Amino acid sequence: MSHQSNLQEKGGLFIAIAALFLIVLGFSVFAGFDEAQKLLLHLSPDRSFMPITVLTLRSSFLSFGLVGICLVFFLLLRREVLKNALRRLADIKESHFLLLSLGLALILRIAWITLVPTQLYSDWKCYDEMAHHMSQVWRYEENGVPTAYQPVGYPFFLAIIYWIFGHRYLVVEFINVLLSLGTCVFTYLVAKRLASPVCSRLTLLILALFPSQIFFTSLLASEILFTFLLFVVVYFSLKHEAYPRMYLSVFLGLLLGLLILVRAVALILPVVIALFYFKSAGRTGVILRNAIIMMVVAFLTLLPWMLRNKLTLGTFTVATSGGINLYIGNNPISTGSWVWQEENPFKGPSAPNEVENDRLGYRLATRFIMDDPLGFIWRGVKKEIYLFVTDFSALSAELNLAAQSKRVDKFVVFAVIAQVYYLIILVFAAGGLLLYLKGGWGRRPGFYLLWGILIYWMGIHFIFFGIDRFHFPLIPILSILASGFLVSRLSPSLEHWSKNG
Repeated sequence: MSHQSNLQEKGGLFIAIAALFLIVLGFSVFAGFDEAQKLLLHLSPDRSFMPITVLTLRSSFLSFGLVGICLVFFLLLRREVLKNALRRLADIKESHFLLLSLGLALILRIAWITLVPTQLYSDWKCYDEMAHHMSQVWRYEENGVPTAYQPVGYPFFLAIIYWIFGHRYLVVEFINVLLSLGTCVFTYLVAKRLASPVCSRLTLLILALFPSQIFFTSLLASEILFTFLLFVVVYFSLKHEAYPRMYLSVFLGLLLGLLILVRAVALILPVVIALFYFKSAGRTGVILRNAIIMMVVAFLTLLPWMLRNKLTLGTFTVATSGGINLYIGNNPISTGSWVWQEENPFKGPSAPNEVENDRLGYRLATRFIMDDPLGFIWRGVKKEIYLFVTDFSALSAELNLAAQSKRVDKFVVFAVIAQVYYLIILVFAAGGLLLYLKGGWGRRPGFYLLWGILIYWMGIHFIFFGIDRFHFPLIPILSILASGFLVSRLSPSLEHWSKNG
């Protein structure tokens, strides 16, 4: 009991320090923001900010202050209001809770896609164009030339929808809603295997209300499909760890192959899953056999696509964008985020020069890293900041319009709300991670998998580059960590662990 009290005291101190820092930082937007802006100009390659960047900075600073105030209220109210809320949450019949929470999630997402028009820009515009063309000719190409700049998974997914329902964005958005609900369900099931029942319920509630999870449903973005598949993989990995059946290995291998075809950033994820098995399981022979089966099936799932790339492009690969992306994060003007120079050594980042550009990007970026290893580490730190500091990406087009017109509209308000919500969960998730590392949750074996995915994701973006959109698949993990922290801080008596974990 004394150990638990000590953890609670440390958690309260952590929150108090975080709150004070965020309040001081946040309200600099009203006093001396110009000086803060000058301090941040070193992040810009040309020592200037675009209007949307200034708007994002101001919104972020205001959000920091509001989060600090929310954390102060949390410290003041936790013994009464929040404790009682958790007890009521624990007392609700499970079927009623699931119906209410998933119903609320469905209503919010349907309302968003109904009221907000589809936005097509950047990668999302490319996905739509490629998929529409693919649904008509069933060839993956750009301007009539085969391409592998992006893996085929998400455009193929969209192409199937367009082929069946026509080129209708609302159908895609409705499927996004279903996938988002599926992510909520599988995150709940993962939390239920790893943590207490009230923790899993709080996780589901956090995710159901998470603003960016709602906002992304109106985009033709790969993130929603990728995150859904990722948490199906996480759930069945936990199940496979407890019951190492061969058919589960085959199923996981297939899922991992599909996951990589959606986003090549998951290419090494099967190794992370295999390491988790060896870390938490006792039957080494069975685990080794199943891990090999899983990785072989994942490779076989990728093989047709990679053979196609060898035959049409002359390279046996999943995607030809890796070198370009590595160069974006490691070049003379790189800041850690996405920066593209108009004058660059590439012939054009798309077909038919993409294979040559891919190789050139790897060579130039590797040489740049080797010439300045300390700079690479410093840029890596900045990449992690860019990866986690904001949660505005789903509203980029709307914020850009607001910045150009120099007005504050409803989307700026939505962005501030989303940022406040995200930062609060991020702070609590950091507290949950610290509690786990200190043994506050009994080091449940399944948490090694979540920890491994988190480290893997941060490691990838430490090497390449970071933008806030890229942390989207981690939000369910952050929700689990945050809910665990809140339960342990507010009502330790409710921490009755699941036997499945």
